Amino acid sequence: MTSPTDGLARVELFGLDFVDDTSLDRVVDLLLDGSPDAVEGHPVVVTPNTDLLLQVVNTPDNRIRDFFAKAWCVLPDGQPIVWASRLLGRPLRFRLTGSDLFARLWPKLVARSAPVVVLAPSAAVATALRESNPAAATVVAPVIDAASRSDIVSVAQMCVAEITALLAQFVILSLGHPKDALLAEEILRQLSDTSTALPFILCLGGSAEMYLGIRRRAPLWMQRCSAEWLYRFAQEPRRLFYRYFVRDSAFVPLVWREYRAQRRSRTKGRAA
Repeated sequence: MTSPTDGLARVELFGLDFVDDTSLDRVVDLLLDGSPDAVEGHPVVVTPNTDLLLQVVNTPDNRIRDFFAKAWCVLPDGQPIVWASRLLGRPLRFRLTGSDLFARLWPKLVARSAPVVVLAPSAAVATALRESNPAAATVVAPVIDAASRSDIVSVAQMCVAEITALLAQFVILSLGHPKDALLAEEILRQLSDTSTALPFILCLGGSAEMYLGIRRRAPLWMQRCSAEWLYRFAQEPRRLFYRYFVRDSAFVPLVWREYRAQRRSRTKGRAA
């Protein structure tokens, strides 16, 4: 399915419309030269990998599910999502990652001195990004409890103040899921009560840290071999063992449910 408004091909899987492309060129061009007011849905970029997708699908919080379902740009960040799409007969052509998007987009924002607000996870990230782009407003996030509505509202207010003062065209959230999603939703809600034009909001988790070298990313050959997860596991085995080998095993039954849902849909279509 190709959108008539932005020309992006999309594939519907697991209740989300994933961008289907061989590169990020079109997405970067639309972000730089497009208008947030002209896109379908919320002017938001999200990048679900397998773990994040499972959290979104299984969350009891309807706000998060609706937020992802209405996001303008959903990138397939996890290679298992691409593999599953092929098994399900709705093939995505390529894995498109948030880390690659940040690495492609940030230098162009710097070259344009684009007004951008970054919610950074640490002072080190904030300082490094501000030094490379003096037009950026970098906000160091305080400690946030994602379950605390007051925390989310308070930090979103900080971001909205910077967006309004800077007339920011872009907001980059770098705290990870679910904080990025909850903050993006609240920022959009607060901005809807003002006359400030909506920016593009990019939920990119740790992408800025990887770009700056604060967190190491797998060598390019491992990325191309779909072994980036193995590199990350070798870096943080204790933290990632449960995620990769226990929690993310739920992806298999999720794919099976999607397959059965597709079969039921085709059967009903033939019966009609």
